[in-house]
Amino acid sequence: MFMLRQFLMSITLTLLISAASLAHASNLSKQLLTIPMTLTTGEVVTLEQYQGKKPVYLKFWATWCKPCIEQMPHFEKISQQHGDDLAVIAINLGINDNLAAVHRVQEEFNLTMPMVIDSKGDLAQAFRLLGTPYHLLFDKHMNLVHLGHKADSVLDNKIALISATKELELLADDAITETEMPLNLELDDSKTHAFLFTATWCDWYFKDTRPAASKQCIAAQSSVNNFTEQFDKFAWQGVISRLWTGPTELANYVKKYQIKHPITIDVSNSLFHQYEIKEFPSLVMVKDGVVILKTSDFSDHDSLAKQLSKL
Repeated sequence: MFMLRQFLMSITLTLLISAASLAHASNLSKQLLTIPMTLTTGEVVTLEQYQGKKPVYLKFWATWCKPCIEQMPHFEKISQQHGDDLAVIAINLGINDNLAAVHRVQEEFNLTMPMVIDSKGDLAQAFRLLGTPYHLLFDKHMNLVHLGHKADSVLDNKIALISATKELELLADDAITETEMPLNLELDDSKTHAFLFTATWCDWYFKDTRPAASKQCIAAQSSVNNFTEQFDKFAWQGVISRLWTGPTELANYVKKYQIKHPITIDVSNSLFHQYEIKEFPSLVMVKDGVVILKTSDFSDHDSLAKQLSKL
């Protein structure tokens, strides 16, 4: 009888320990917990290293993103008010951006939080970025408790509560899990594939903040429209960024530029990530799975045509 009681007590204790462990476990994948975030100082941090210690607030942004810049005073205020109890990390997209541009914004707004530049797009892909600004808030167990684009009272209240170690309702386990399938473009067909990576908004949205990039976006689509006829031996494909873009925006873009070649939205962002597209627009030529030309310079149509003629 004594041994039976001991056995039952042992099972009960094990169940209690397991339940406590589950209550304090993260619902993030190991990949998200351990993905490296390299700060501009060279230090590498992960969500896992904060687990059990303090909550984490990640914010994706870009220097040319107008709402991002408008939110910078709020962002710094959060860092100053809650920085002791909350790990605040800024993640620059690294798209049509560079360290100098990031430093200018840091100086303009006296930003003090650690800064990451997502140079390969790994973080945007891992956390399923759909547009900036992009706020991700994790409790100290590394469960996602907030996901959004606005710097509003909802975000502020959650940050205040979580910084005071209050429990918040968790978002669904798959809230930042990629649900879209990668594009299947049949690259193993012995053809040379020409991919124009661009965005439906880069011609007009970049007009004030990145005028040179805006001109490149216009020139790129105009050139490719001509190249599809001039170089019909290539398999031309327009690949559109999923950022702030859906079927309506794509249809308007096709009509605006009178596009005849195949074009599609990279809904899973897999091709943009695979080919490390960090400049809109970019032309990538692929033969037998190997990149044989990659350029973001569309300023000289004839020069680019000469390069293509040699492929």
